[in-house]
Amino acid sequence: MKHIGIGLVLASMCAVSHGQVDFSHELFSSGAPGSAVNASPDQSGLFNGGLGTNVSVAITNDFGLVLGDNIDAFDSGQYRSSPNGISRYPFLFSVDNSAMGQPGTPIRAQFPMNGADVYGLESGVVGHLLAYNETDMGMLTSPDESIDAIDNPLGLFGARVYFSLESGSPTLLANGWSGADVLSVVMGVPGTITRTIRARDLGLIPADDLDGLAMFGLEDGGDGVVDPADPAEGGLIYFTVSQLSVGESGSEIRQRSLTPGRVGGDIYMSGTAGSHLLLYPGDTGLKLFQGDTIDALKLGSGDPLDPFPMIGFGSIGPEDIPEKPVNCPPYRGGGIPIGCFWVEVCDTVIPANVNWEIVVKLCDADGNVIEIVHGGESKGVARNAESKAKLIKDAFESMTFTKPGPPPKTINLFKKTAKSVPPRNIVGNRIVGEVCMVVNQELIDCGWNIDRVCFSFTNWTANIIATPVKNWFPDVKRFPLLAVEGIAENDGLLRISFIDTIGAEGVESSFAVPVFAGQDGLSALFELEDLINSKGGVAVVGDDGVMTIKSLPLEPPLDEDGVSGPVVFEAGALDVFGLNITVGANLARGPGSPCSAVDYAKPYGELNFFDVSAFLQRFADQVGDADLAFDGSFNFFDISTFLQLYAQGCPE
Repeated sequence: MKHIGIGLVLASMCAVSHGQVDFSHELFSSGAPGSAVNASPDQSGLFNGGLGTNVSVAITNDFGLVLGDNIDAFDSGQYRSSPNGISRYPFLFSVDNSAMGQPGTPIRAQFPMNGADVYGLESGVVGHLLAYNETDMGMLTSPDESIDAIDNPLGLFGARVYFSLESGSPTLLANGWSGADVLSVVMGVPGTITRTIRARDLGLIPADDLDGLAMFGLEDGGDGVVDPADPAEGGLIYFTVSQLSVGESGSEIRQRSLTPGRVGGDIYMSGTAGSHLLLYPGDTGLKLFQGDTIDALKLGSGDPLDPFPMIGFGSIGPEDIPEKPVNCPPYRGGGIPIGCFWVEVCDTVIPANVNWEIVVKLCDADGNVIEIVHGGESKGVARNAESKAKLIKDAFESMTFTKPGPPPKTINLFKKTAKSVPPRNIVGNRIVGEVCMVVNQELIDCGWNIDRVCFSFTNWTANIIATPVKNWFPDVKRFPLLAVEGIAENDGLLRISFIDTIGAEGVESSFAVPVFAGQDGLSALFELEDLINSKGGVAVVGDDGVMTIKSLPLEPPLDEDGVSGPVVFEAGALDVFGLNITVGANLARGPGSPCSAVDYAKPYGELNFFDVSAFLQRFADQVGDADLAFDGSFNFFDISTFLQLYAQGCPE
């Protein structure tokens, strides 16, 4: 809980930041002797620390606030882009000085002197680490020391900054605002204070209270107010709330608030479109103890050379791709285990609000299936390639899986995530960036595998390109998936684009069919299916309304990783509002012939001695499509299944 009656306000810039973190502190904090916090008479300023002391960077006169106001959280709004590379530290945070953390965690080890510490969340790792302790910040080692807000060092004097006030602050009461609103002011110009984002735009109610705030790609039109009706305004807002917050009815905060002591330790993400996503649960994601509260939140540093950068140098390499475990259980999924994939980011025009949903399907050796889903709404975000890429990265990166067993263990689905704007792998028409996810080897080693990945969105063309787990099923083929739902609000196109190789060089082609206002998405998808098939490709729309692209007119030889082309890098509706697009990817195995699973050799369309010879050789080499019993082993059952299928022959 916050100390009641804190008169914390921020003000004009008066020094150049020299350390790693800007912060504010709670009322009863003293600061180390010789530090600016220790010398501050009202203990309500903004300080910069991280090198063993702290200096004052803001005083309290220029925010247009009054005595009794208490700034709960702030953000400079400076992040609209980030370097390309490997995700390192998505967030740094501070906890209330009553937080305990789970046993074995740094927060528990520092208790009860942890309120002035700064902790880090490392990409692909469940839990937290100690980034800066209280002495790094120039604070005392005392249970009374507590940090209330943190940010990366601010920019120049005169910049607009963003913050929230604790519920009950006089400025909130005077203006009819709430502790769940995001406010802003131009540093040093107190008359510019305004409400930037309303509580309901974050899926909150006025009685809620923001505790931590971080922003990326915020666009407010320059007036400090995000217009809910303007599709170009908005951004990605990351936040934490007090333990007494409940969110709007049906929201994830409302659901989490039903378990006492949970909600205050969670990190949420909102696209300012009236909803939010539980990004990192405090208990299973950050390893906080029940009742712990995150008081302050910031993104990792934008400087790759910082000790805790949001993005670090590097890219995904072959050595990062997970491998088949030595003693692997049989894989009974519908396709081939996915080792990594990247999502292409495009620049198409989007409607005011973008609805998006990610579904990852997992399978195990016993035939069990689990789907892990993330979703939400965003506005403004899809106008900016950097913000699109960050939304995709954060949503996938935060997905976790609970391994069964005594006791169950939570792990990340993806161990390494990379962002590239512009793209590194696929350079195609309208593609402006990509995000790559590498499957966690620990997930595969414990018997679970990712079988399919789907990404749904409203009129936002992109695609998912998957590659297999190494040393498993060398005959793998890539099958893109596409579904189109809804009613078109205007004329436009439904299109897929593909290239015959991975990279900038290669032959690029596309198939497109017109879509007319009032037309339903499924009928347009059937027209696209007919077009592909008429040109020599093979596309099939199943009973579930999903089109599987089995082959396209360009068909190069197998790539080095065993995945055959062509690569579909874009799929969706171009400039058509009202349609919801789902792109997906799975990997499959088997012969190229549609005749039979054992029609291994030419001439395709009949079974003969060449198929028998090909099966025996593939069986001896333990090639995946000879595992006809689909049990991960090569034995008598595969031979028996081959004989049955061979006897059935090919259909007329």
